[in-house]
Amino acid sequence: KEMKNLKKVMGMALILALSACTAAPKNGLPDTSKTSSPQTEVREETTDVVVIGAGGAGLTAAYFVKQGGKDVVLLEKRAMTGGNTALAGFFAANSTKMQEAMGDVYTQQDQIDFLMETEGTDPEFARLFAENSGPSAEWAVDTLGIEVTRVNGREIYAVDEKGTKFPAQFVSKLTALNQQIGVDLRTECPAISLIKEDGRITGVEAEDAQGKILFHAQTVILASGGYAANQEMLQEYVPEWAGGTTSNTAATTGDGIRMAQAIGAALSNMDQLTLNPTFYDDHGTTMSVSGVRYEGGILVDPTGKRFANEMANYTEVSEAEKAIGSHAFAIMDSTSLACNPKYAVEAESIEALAEKIGVDPKTLSQTVASYQKYYDNENDEEFGRTDMRSRLDTAPFYAVPVFPGVHHTRGGVSIDLRSQVLDLKGNPIPGLYGAGEVTDNKLMGNDPVAAGITFGRLCAQSVLEDLQSQ
Repeated sequence: KEMKNLKKVMGMALILALSACTAAPKNGLPDTSKTSSPQTEVREETTDVVVIGAGGAGLTAAYFVKQGGKDVVLLEKRAMTGGNTALAGFFAANSTKMQEAMGDVYTQQDQIDFLMETEGTDPEFARLFAENSGPSAEWAVDTLGIEVTRVNGREIYAVDEKGTKFPAQFVSKLTALNQQIGVDLRTECPAISLIKEDGRITGVEAEDAQGKILFHAQTVILASGGYAANQEMLQEYVPEWAGGTTSNTAATTGDGIRMAQAIGAALSNMDQLTLNPTFYDDHGTTMSVSGVRYEGGILVDPTGKRFANEMANYTEVSEAEKAIGSHAFAIMDSTSLACNPKYAVEAESIEALAEKIGVDPKTLSQTVASYQKYYDNENDEEFGRTDMRSRLDTAPFYAVPVFPGVHHTRGGVSIDLRSQVLDLKGNPIPGLYGAGEVTDNKLMGNDPVAAGITFGRLCAQSVLEDLQSQ
């Protein structure tokens, strides 16, 4: 085949971009039937490795493969990098120098125990992640110059002077570094399908503003995210949550899952979700305000009563919230306010706050008084919450209306411990690897940002080892 080397296509072809405000396509793959430019010849390029998806996992994998001496094309269907990683709050890790410096001891076994609390978590994947999350966090901090501002157990936070959180800093800084070291980043260039020849993945068919491109490569890495924004796939796998909302970008439509499935890859845990009980409707945009739990707030139903251990896992609290009706309220005081105040109703007393949000003042006052007693006695008699953090006794007081929805999908393309994508018989598909939420990493949705970045790094190591041995 005659190959042509073309310069990068980085034009802002907005009609092809699937940005966060664009409705997700029904079938999970980009609809180019009406938006493509008139087709000319199919262009062809060659490289060592193609990475599909420029979120946390894809950016990390691309960086390490390039550092290993291989040419990399990084495809991203949106106009910007980051995916869901850019929307998150912290990096989960253990035994790091950052935690040590701040006097917070969180061991590798602590993280393994945390992961194994979720039913279905695979112990081998849990140990692999826990062994590598710390080194990955330290690499990110050291290489990208991220300044850690707070730790809380496994949670490592970094908020810069502009209020930008650790994951968003990671995305912007690693995107710039990747371009600096020569990663060939193609935005607004969605992958359409995988190329398979003689049982091996040998490239990717993609499309940009000028038409189709065939990228021929020795290896392909899937890092294109889950399917939380694809209503058709939600209806197929988790119909009870279809028709609802998600905080994921609208581009999180399962493209890589469908592409892998089309060439014979196995899928697993597709009916498993991580839900979020603290979504907030910001004029039609769904936002996660998870911090309202972590800093000491409580959740109450429309009558003013608590209904769950607020610090239980996302999904457990979300299921309890769904059972009480359409919405709940997060109640905070000035010491536990953990969201933008513009989202909250404010009052100088609990009774006044109740009046403003349409809750019975007597009931809400009794709920808060009981919680204060539990805080003082270090014993939540109702729901067993052990991590209370705030007594909820310092005015002003705040309430945020919240509701449950899909936080992210847990299942996806099946992989082994070396990040190789598996076929229906459980055998690795030559030339195909995966990392991030497009895969089922057997951690059952725990710590997805750190897992995506950590497995992105491990995936790159496997790719480099296998390319070296060929």
